[in-house]
Amino acid sequence: MEDWITLPPGITAEGRPFTDPAHTEQDLAAIELMLAGLRRATAAGGAVGPAGRSTTLALAGLAEARAHRAVLCDPRRLRGGQDLAWVGFFAEKRRDRDPAPLTAADDALIAELPRHPGILSYSSLELASGDWGNLILLADEAAREHWRTSARHAHAVRELAPAHYAVVRLHRGVLPGGLAGGRRPELRQTRYYDYRAEPVWRAERTLG
Repeated sequence: MEDWITLPPGITAEGRPFTDPAHTEQDLAAIELMLAGLRRATAAGGAVGPAGRSTTLALAGLAEARAHRAVLCDPRRLRGGQDLAWVGFFAEKRRDRDPAPLTAADDALIAELPRHPGILSYSSLELASGDWGNLILLADEAAREHWRTSARHAHAVRELAPAHYAVVRLHRGVLPGGLAGGRRPELRQTRYYDYRAEPVWRAERTLG
């Protein structure tokens, strides 16, 4: 059984500044940028390309972001007005590691996305730090659990993440009314991983 530390709202874990709630606010701002790009791409009558294909979305006037890639798995359901579940992944890479294995794993996972029912889109936003923020929109929590059954995903979590990332923030929440609702994403839980520690340091913060 993994040991998890519980972090109350507003608290930064001692010696681990990546758990500062200010970083979460920055992550949420990046998530809102990705949602804005998805809204433009899936607007009624807009050209979104074939389902499951990677589409580059242009985000104008964003000094902190250099690229935004989105994989649209189910544009029709993305246009709907139902509540959606979302997962946000933000990590700091180990700068002394070859990123090639991560890139290959990411490409393989993207190719697998259409085979997982309920995964509606996968977005990646490049930040000024050189790291990337990722956002997955899902039809519901059951789709998130199905995604976790992927052998490739399990390998990435178990083997690649500890080797290639220093720290990770994994957010989970709900998007009320989906993309069409135009509302802000609601954060329900954040999990923190410090892969520099031995054993790995883990904590979680639940907000709702």
